[in-house]
Amino acid sequence: MSPSRLEEFGYTLISIITFCSNIFFWWKDDKYFSRISELNPLVHTWSLAVEEQFYLVFPLLCYLFAKRRHYLIVLLGFLSVFSFFLAQWGGNFVSAPNPTFYWFLQHPLATFYLPIGRIWELLMGSFVAFYLRNNNSIEHVENNVCISRFVSQILSLLGLWLILTSIFLLDSRIIPPFPNCYTLMPTSGAALILMFANQNTLVGRLLSTQLLRWIGLISYSGYLWHQPLLVFIRLQSITLSTIESIVLIGIVLLLAAFTYFFIEQPFRNRTLFSRKQIFCISSAGALIIFLIASSLLIHANNAPVSTKVNNTTIISNESRYLIIEEEDTYLKDIDPFELSDYTTRLFDGHMRKYPTFSDASKLTNRRLLLIGDSFAQEFMNMAMETKSLLDYEIRCYYVRCYCQIYIGAEDRLQWIAPGHRGMCINDNDVRSALPMIRQANVIILAGAWKNWSAERLPKTIEAFSLTKDQKLLVLGAKNFGQISLPSYKNKSFAYRTGLFQQPDEEFLYINAIMKQTLHKSIFIDALNMICTYPNMTCPIFTRNGKIITYDGWHLTKHGARYVGNILFKNYPLNQL
Repeated sequence: MSPSRLEEFGYTLISIITFCSNIFFWWKDDKYFSRISELNPLVHTWSLAVEEQFYLVFPLLCYLFAKRRHYLIVLLGFLSVFSFFLAQWGGNFVSAPNPTFYWFLQHPLATFYLPIGRIWELLMGSFVAFYLRNNNSIEHVENNVCISRFVSQILSLLGLWLILTSIFLLDSRIIPPFPNCYTLMPTSGAALILMFANQNTLVGRLLSTQLLRWIGLISYSGYLWHQPLLVFIRLQSITLSTIESIVLIGIVLLLAAFTYFFIEQPFRNRTLFSRKQIFCISSAGALIIFLIASSLLIHANNAPVSTKVNNTTIISNESRYLIIEEEDTYLKDIDPFELSDYTTRLFDGHMRKYPTFSDASKLTNRRLLLIGDSFAQEFMNMAMETKSLLDYEIRCYYVRCYCQIYIGAEDRLQWIAPGHRGMCINDNDVRSALPMIRQANVIILAGAWKNWSAERLPKTIEAFSLTKDQKLLVLGAKNFGQISLPSYKNKSFAYRTGLFQQPDEEFLYINAIMKQTLHKSIFIDALNMICTYPNMTCPIFTRNGKIITYDGWHLTKHGARYVGNILFKNYPLNQL
């Protein structure tokens, strides 16, 4: 792990033993560039934290309302409806007849990670437990004359169908993020199976087979094991084949079986461990984890001490020793949170500080409006790093890459993924920038273009109604191929400076569209200027051995300077 990832891992451990990892991940993951789930070994503990928080509050409510059970049911019913309302708010809703219909607008990460959007799922299980308890036992429900075998058979099959349908049809590419109304399908399916899948039903007999029961018994341990193993493989930049993936699943199942028999089962045996012993062991374990987390935080933040031996710098950081070439700062260069903050900081700060053009620039003909997503943010960084456009009064307008820069008769939501449509309905619309466009002398559009927006860009530009005195420039998308930051650690200077890759075909295709439809005085073909090496390959490191991009799309500080020097020295940017 890089120092920043190691630091994040330390905070994760602390959040786990304090039952608030879901809150930590919500706070940490609520960023455009985070990708926290791919590289944090314990991100899956967010769901356990939600359960732990529920288990702390729910028994207290049951105790307080022990003599007023009807009030308890009413209260829990209200909480369920309110929680579902909030979940729907975060996830939004795509209706079949009208894919552009939405109920509410809210960032979905809050309802995904926090209990407010999940309580109704857990309470559904509680209501099932109440139902079974009021009927004394599951066997009583099976023999209840009001529930015939036929009804149990149908409802249990319906429950299984809902779960299987959820698995195969609820694709994140076509529905909003969970939780939302679609989450009713798997939760209702599970509830129906719990209530009606008895031994007299086909589903009950199917789920009672020895293999499925065994998988169910070890499933909790398997859940705990799968994420750490996947992350450790990703940290090594290993791409698994189908056979290797099957082997990994087998390893997870073996580890799950081991922990089930040697940890879960013994600790549930009251003859081996009393409640007092379990609390003492748990407390000791939490203390050990806290000490480990503290050492990780110290380890990650400890300033490296360097010594020189035969023109080679040895950087020591407690027990970690890295032998690297002189003045090599690669570890500091790849801090993911610093990199993402660098991308957005200047553009966002400028946009907040200067929302409109000043009156002083009316007669200068030096008003420049920069419109776009993170690629526009990077353009601002390139201008700063190369000290370009100093004579211009620059203003910024942000349009998320999900929403795209588009004005036309067609509804753009039909091309936008359901999970992103909510943020594109009222916000992130370039139409709102038209007043500033008409005030600007130079307008620059920069974004991670999609096929549909690139094809319709001429119509979008036409809708701007620019005068002959206004100048428009469009920056094409850039891409450096797949980037693997961990694999470049401890590599030689010659290795890094000799590393070249081809950009993804998708970006070449989009740039080709724009090159055909836009005049050369308007279109800035960034890829064609950067990737000038054999077979149109792009450099990954500068001639000084500094990483240019950290994810294949976005530039580091060194990359902004490198690419900016190329773009601003070439036509048409050199005309500004």
